[in-house]
Amino acid sequence: MINVTDLGLPAMNVMTWVLAISPVALILVLMMGLKVSGARSGIIAWVLTAAIVYFVFGGNSTIIASGTVKGFWSTLFVLYIIWTSMFMYNVVKITGAFDVIAAKFTEMTNGNRILQLLILGWCFPTFIQGVCGFGVPVAVATPLLIGLGFDPLVSCTTALLGHSWGIAFGSLGSMYSVIIGNSPIETVMPGAAAFWGSIFVAFGGLMVGFCILHLYGAKIMKNVGKAFAEGSIAVLFLSAVMGAALIGTCFAAPYLGCFVAGAVGLVAGVVVLPKLPAYAPVAGQEVEQNTTWGSFLVNFSAYLILVVVVFGALLITPVKNALNSVLVVGLAFPETSLATGFTNAATGSYSALKLLTTPGTLIIVSAFLAIAFYKSKGMMPAGGVKEAWTNTVKQSTGSTTTIIPMTMMAILMTEGGLTQYIAYGLAAVAGNFYPILAPFIALLGGFVTSSGTSSNILFTGLQYSVADVLGISPAIILAQQSASAALSNSFSPANCALGTGVSGQSGREGEILASTGMYNMIQSTLIGILGFVLCTMGMGF
Repeated sequence: MINVTDLGLPAMNVMTWVLAISPVALILVLMMGLKVSGARSGIIAWVLTAAIVYFVFGGNSTIIASGTVKGFWSTLFVLYIIWTSMFMYNVVKITGAFDVIAAKFTEMTNGNRILQLLILGWCFPTFIQGVCGFGVPVAVATPLLIGLGFDPLVSCTTALLGHSWGIAFGSLGSMYSVIIGNSPIETVMPGAAAFWGSIFVAFGGLMVGFCILHLYGAKIMKNVGKAFAEGSIAVLFLSAVMGAALIGTCFAAPYLGCFVAGAVGLVAGVVVLPKLPAYAPVAGQEVEQNTTWGSFLVNFSAYLILVVVVFGALLITPVKNALNSVLVVGLAFPETSLATGFTNAATGSYSALKLLTTPGTLIIVSAFLAIAFYKSKGMMPAGGVKEAWTNTVKQSTGSTTTIIPMTMMAILMTEGGLTQYIAYGLAAVAGNFYPILAPFIALLGGFVTSSGTSSNILFTGLQYSVADVLGISPAIILAQQSASAALSNSFSPANCALGTGVSGQSGREGEILASTGMYNMIQSTLIGILGFVLCTMGMGF
């Protein structure tokens, strides 16, 4: 097993491990147990993290300052998405377009609210995640669901859950690229990472569908059994369709797995699902078809414009390369290290923002194109743009004050070696039961960094090495890492703050964490059990 002192971290012992994980525990207790606001919780946890880095892990003022500033810089990317997506939502709301959009979706789904929630809260975010992640699916789907009359917290939680599974093969394969780039898996077992990864991620998609169904039953219907009775066929159908599309695509082009799965899911959800016997309208209770497709497309145009802008900027290679070649801004940071030797390399351009293709820019461009279009149709009232901006400022300020300290705390934990220390401690005690704990290491990475990709960067090497030492399938362990890291995005405080920001529910992050945390624990447990069974059977080689 790996000796953490060889990595420059303090010698492994129970007390140090407990102190290392204490900022995470404190966040959960404050936000979920004591209902303290995300902003206050983040500040308190940052202070505790800084103290542990300095007094326990042998850090200094330089590493604390560097980690904190890196965290602040990283928040700008997220806040740009929140403010622009909230502005776009307010633009659409002021035009009254949501009334027409809601009416058409009611007609398309025969008035079935469960189908509407699954299509717009699961399939649609998966489709967007295929090309553009970084919170955009949540920022787009959440306001759309609210506009259709769903409860804001349910809308936010659904979007967080719905987009999460696809992250593993989303954003044109950024997470998958880390798996094959940070381990020798593709050299040792060509194609295994994509195959087993797609199997576990498809399983994750199935769980996501049932989590959304449970959420709807518990929060809206107040009857979970009834929700499962009405929605299970839809979940099984959509998960089978999207899962099969994902697995099939990953044989040939893993980088497009989420995009294809989402596209197929959208088509199946809108065209096929409402025609299944279980969801066909009862004779005499058909929903009247009063909304024309032309009217729907005009009112839905803001989101159609967004899809065109995002796909045009990110899928057309010459356009993407041209836009990425200018206005790239990043900060330089020196090398920092703990007294024990753990080192963070110097960088000349940390987390560089490609301003012309960053999601916030694509959203704001789409918003202004939508404004121009709505004005040409006479739908934008006088002073509407100013009103949309005023509402955006009111709605987004709370999430801003939450995300900044949360991200500073998270980055400081990683810079100070706490996150890695926690993971290696778990690996040290697991033994042959490691497949059961492997998903929780991935979950830890996603919770702390608010990024499945960052979780893979942190722990792909660890997961592969432990599997190799224990003689179990590295392909299965890395598949667990990918699936659980992706799903963990719904449970990270920063992502929850993004969701509450775009839903106008700032300050209620703890309520969302309580829901997504429960679902994430169940998901990681089942992924662990599946991995353990497969490894015990000797599969994955």
